[in-house]
Amino acid sequence: MSDKIEPTSDLANLEELLDDLYSLHDNLLSKAADKASSKTNLTLPGSLSEDHANSIEIPIPSDVVDREIDEERKLLEQFNQAQQHLFDQHSAPQTANDTQINAIVNKLMNKIRPRVDQLLRDKIRTMVRERFNRQDQSNRDS
Repeated sequence: MSDKIEPTSDLANLEELLDDLYSLHDNLLSKAADKASSKTNLTLPGSLSEDHANSIEIPIPSDVVDREIDEERKLLEQFNQAQQHLFDQHSAPQTANDTQINAIVNKLMNKIRPRVDQLLRDKIRTMVRERFNRQDQSNRDS
């Protein structure tokens, strides 16, 4: 006799357990369905008869409920107005005065001035070389 259990016997045992679980599940479902159907066959007490159920009066909402509904509507309107104001504020262009514009221009000029100076210096240097080259060329030709 070996201590190992054969895989086929384990599989068979598992299948038997599954079958038992399914049958138990089916039995429980059928019992629950039987109980539910037996409860629906109950008769209504005399105070809840069909004639009485049709004559039930639905109460008119009280002033408290009306006030709560009005307060909720007011809060919703305030929220919508605040939201609209917020969106309108972002979409409106900001106007800047001359002082602000000059400050921005000065700041940008200070940032780009070294680069502009270098480009201008390179351009002037190129022009000076071209002029000297032309003079040298004209001196040689003469």
